[in-house]
Order: sequence, then C-alpha cells, then structure tokens
Amino acid sequence: MFGQTIGFDSVWGGPYRSYTEGLLTYFNHVNAKGGVHGRRLIVKRREDNYVPEKTVANVQAFLQDEVFGLVCMAGTGNTLAALPLIGQHRLPVVGTFTGAPDVRRDAAPLFHTRGGYVDEVMRMVQHAATIGLKRIAVVYQDNAFGKVNADAAVDAARKYGAEIATMVVHSVKGDDVAAVVAKLRGARAQTTLLFTAPQSVTDILTAHQSRYGPLPYPWILSVTSARQVFEKAGDLSRGVAVTQIMPNPASRVVPLAREFQDVLDKAGVSDNRTYEAVEGFVTAKVVVEGLLACGANPTRELFISKLEAFGKREFGGLRVHYDRNRHSGPDYVEIAMIGNGGRIIS
Repeated sequence: MFGQTIGFDSVWGGPYRSYTEGLLTYFNHVNAKGGVHGRRLIVKRREDNYVPEKTVANVQAFLQDEVFGLVCMAGTGNTLAALPLIGQHRLPVVGTFTGAPDVRRDAAPLFHTRGGYVDEVMRMVQHAATIGLKRIAVVYQDNAFGKVNADAAVDAARKYGAEIATMVVHSVKGDDVAAVVAKLRGARAQTTLLFTAPQSVTDILTAHQSRYGPLPYPWILSVTSARQVFEKAGDLSRGVAVTQIMPNPASRVVPLAREFQDVLDKAGVSDNRTYEAVEGFVTAKVVVEGLLACGANPTRELFISKLEAFGKREFGGLRVHYDRNRHSGPDYVEIAMIGNGGRIIS
C-alpha cells in the first residue's frame, strides 16, 4: 500500500485531482492484469489542504500505518516540511507536484517525475526576451512556491538581458487581486509571469481586462494547469502562454500520449486528457518499473536501490533518468499556448 498526502480541498484542488486520477488510472490498469508480481497497487489518500503542518502529520500517520512508500505528493512548502521525516525513515517517495529547486535533493529517497521550475522559468524568460518582450512583471504567490519562482525569474532576466519591471506578491488566499492589478498597471510591463493558482490567474486576467484591457502577454507554469485556467477564465485565457513538462496529452504522434489515451479510454475517463494526468500516469509507470525490478519480495530499501539503478529510460518520448546521485527524473520542457476553446497549441 502507498500513501498520498495532497490538498484536494485547496486552491490547487483541480490540478491535484487530475494528477491523482492519472496515477490511479494506470494503477488500476496494472491491477486488472494481475498487479505487480501478484500484488495489487493500493493508494490511501489523506487530505492536507495544502497546509505543510498537515502534510507532516499525514506522513507521520502513514508511517504508523506502515505504508510501503508515498506517491504523488504536492506543494513546495508541503514537500519541504515532510522531507526530514521522509529522510529519517528512508520512506521512498515517487512524484511530487512541485519543481522547486530546494525540494530536489538527491540525498533524499524522493524520485521526481517532473522537470524543475527553474528550467520552466528560464524557458519563459528566454522566449520572451527573444521576441522582444524584455520588460517583465512577476506576480508570485506569498509562499515557498511563489518565492522560488520569483527568484528564478530574477536570475533568468539577468541571464537573458531582460528587466524586471515589478515584483508583486500575491496572497495565498487570493483576496488582494485589486491591489495586484493596480501594481501591474503601474509597471507597464510587456509580459507578465503569473506564479500562482488557477483561480488567482483567472481573477487577475478578469480584473485587469475590466479595468485596463488585456493583461500583456501572460505566462503560467505547468503546475497552474492550462485546462483549469481555461475552465475558469474561458475566452480570457486565449493567448496565455504556458510551459509544459509532459508531452501533449492529445498527441497521437508521441507514443506515451497514445498509451495514455488508450488506457484512459479503456477506463472510461477519457475526459481527463490533461498534462497533470499524464504526469500522474508517468509517476505510476515509474512505481511499477521499480517494483517489477524488486521481484516478489520488495522492501523499501530494495525499491530505493532499484530506482537508483534505473539509468536512462524512454517512456514513449519522455526520458526519465535516475541514478544514485540524480533523483530529478525528466528534464522535458516545452512552450505551449491556450488557443480557441481551450485547445493547447504546442
């Protein structure tokens, strides 16, 4: 049995649900074929509301439950808070829905299944600067997630010859949108990086449109979920640029995407063709590969050692690389855009 601590009841609930559904869909697919060495894959979930202290309490409870490991955690501050316990007990973790650099510690038994935020932010700023959008506004959530990305934006601007016109801190509760929009207006930036949750992105787009017109060339990170932003913002989301750390889930060219679609269709959940679900799907595949390598009698330490012996593997167009000194997994980043009807243009 694996444990999962995650905040379905939080501002990130939508992406977290899609992420988890991708994981469970592949686990169910494997279980229908007899499981792994005859063992069924089971996930017990505990709600943490995106609150780090609750994440720690959940991990402590999972240790008492003697779970084999954790899967699909989420949240920068949440994961950081849990890392000491995870390391102390050598509790293997596969997948956490954050690309923060402080979380990517190769000494911890945490194996990432997504690229890093720094890589995403670098691609954002590089692309913007290349097409002449060098005056940049940054809106960042007032927590660990927001701050690490704001710092990355400063470094990227320095590297690519861009200027940070304003840095606007944004409440985690999302109750300061009017003030955020006023500061953006005053900055007169050419492009805007939004390091916040889908609902906040929607509120900022809406408020800026109603008062001053379209927000200039907005960007979001992969975790913010292009689908969630479209569902909440509708046509206002058209033209929002987004970095993605998984192949396009609608592609019939990329083998991983085709497999993902086929498994979802068979399970009757084909409406969840999202990037977040692909990430959960890949996380499940990594877990299964690690367990298969362990044989009939897996242990935590054996599982960790087998993942550290993973090397470089292709999952149908997505390369995942682990070794003893590298737990960061994929390094895939592409630029996409929300188009008409929410279609992702990549």
